[in-house]
This record gives sequence, structure tokens and C-alpha cells, in this order.
Amino acid sequence: MNELSGLGFSMPRRVPLADTVADSIAGAIASGLFAPGDKISETVLSEQLGVSRVPIREAFKILHSQGIVTGEQNRGYRVAPFDHETVRKVLEVRMALEAILLRDAVVRWRANHRMEADLRGPLQQMREAAARQDRVASLEADLQFHRAIADASDNEIARVLWEAIARHVMIIFSRREYRDDDLNSVVRQHEEFCKFIARMVEDNADPETTKRGLEDHLLQVARAKLTGT
Repeated sequence: MNELSGLGFSMPRRVPLADTVADSIAGAIASGLFAPGDKISETVLSEQLGVSRVPIREAFKILHSQGIVTGEQNRGYRVAPFDHETVRKVLEVRMALEAILLRDAVVRWRANHRMEADLRGPLQQMREAAARQDRVASLEADLQFHRAIADASDNEIARVLWEAIARHVMIIFSRREYRDDDLNSVVRQHEEFCKFIARMVEDNADPETTKRGLEDHLLQVARAKLTGT
């Protein structure tokens, strides 16, 4: 019998090297190092990342299954186009999943009073990225902020599904139509969203109000650019 049985321990999540490499490739796409249609060299990646080709091939399989790259191993992989329809579908799924995750996180935060502690780290990373004017680090911190909400929800099914599109989200929100070039503004947006969440926790808000606040947060940059405000 496992000696830890009944003690309340949960096994830590281990991140395979292939997943780490996949994150690095997605980050390079988000930063503009690779553009849609660009071929990504397995040899160059192996040299740049200092890893063998085995985890790189596995990373390509992961990204291919997620629709982030196209092609095949023998002929090489290229960055997917991320056309309007793909972006629309990803954003639709993200909104639905994060509405569920935020709803459940608010309920748990109401009980355990950990909201500020759970979100403090990603917010600080965002501030540091803004101070360095590091756009990629800001995007990564933004993703970590929303991952913290997913983790706090304790909804494992929705969280796993969210992780499946997390790389898409980072790439999409690196695009100019969704990006705020003022990284300090990004920090302020998330600070305001934290205040909104705190009100939802304190006021016992209904899920629909929480969902509308999430939508306003996620789409405020795109809406502002659309209206020219």
C-alpha cells in the first residue's frame, strides 16, 4: 500500500521535455521569430535549444496535433496560417472554458481567501516584463495569470481542456489586433480585473455577471481598436 495514502498528498505535475520544447516554439511564433508559413528547421532548433532531435520531433507532433504547425516529419513543418476562422473558434472555446474556470475559482476563493495570493505572482511577472519592455515575457505572464485562475478552480476537466488551447491563445494575443503595445497598460488591465474578481468573491455574484466581466477583460483591446478609442 502506498505510504502516502490518505495523507492528502497530490503528485506534482511533471512537464515532459517535449512539452517544454513545444512551449519554446510557440513562444517563438508569438514573438514573431517565425511567421505564418515559415518552415521551422529541426536542426536549427536542436542547436539553439541545446537538445537532441528526439524531443523536438515529439514537440512537432504535439504542435501538429493542436494545429499550430502543418506538414509532416519527412517534409518538414511550417507555422499554421491562423486565419480568421481559426482565431474565432479558439477565442470562442477560450471564452466558454474560462467562464467555467473563473466561476469555479470565485467559489473556491470565497471559501479559502487565497485569491490575492494565487494571482500575486503572475501580476508581479507582468510588472517586471513591463519594466523591461519585454513583450514575450508579458504575454507569458498574462497566460500564467489565467492559468492561476484555472488552477484555483479545481475543475480538472476544464483546466486540461484550457491547457490544450493555451499555446493558441498566446500566439493569437501576440497579434496586433489583440495586442496592447503599452505593456504598462496590460498591467493596469489585469489589476482592474483583479479588483473585479475580488468584488465577485465578496458580493457572491452570479455566474452571468462574472462571465460578462471576463468577456470585457479578454476583448477590451480588440474592441478599442475596432472603435478607434
